[in-house]
Amino acid sequence: MQLPHSRIDIQVRFSDLDMLGHVSNSYYAQYFDLARVTFFRNIEKLYVRRHVQYVVASVKMDMLREIRFDHSVVVDTWCSKKGNKSMTIEHVIYANGQKATTCQTVLVGFDRETRSSTGLPNDWQTTDLSGVVPPSIAT
Repeated sequence: MQLPHSRIDIQVRFSDLDMLGHVSNSYYAQYFDLARVTFFRNIEKLYVRRHVQYVVASVKMDMLREIRFDHSVVVDTWCSKKGNKSMTIEHVIYANGQKATTCQTVLVGFDRETRSSTGLPNDWQTTDLSGVVPPSIAT
């Protein structure tokens, strides 16, 4: 099964801002968490065999430009790499249609009973981005 691309809109809240008037870097991880939840909900709609559990093993973020309160914010999410027990999830935050932040998250399959890593579904395949168009610049 080809893993999906997902896109969500984020409502920037006043409480997300820091003293400089832009989104504090501590909130970016929350935006990525929301996007990842949507990504896996989309998978669950396609994949009815079993619920897959995972833990976050690594997160790498690069802030490219600021995000402000009045920006239209969108997060794209997809799977760029899939191994036997781990997968790499990519995120891009767009602010007013411009790439603002990138993130790579490595997830590892997790068995709650044994408290150890476990395999991910063998039939999962990385996301095909050939038809994905970046969000347009808000006017």
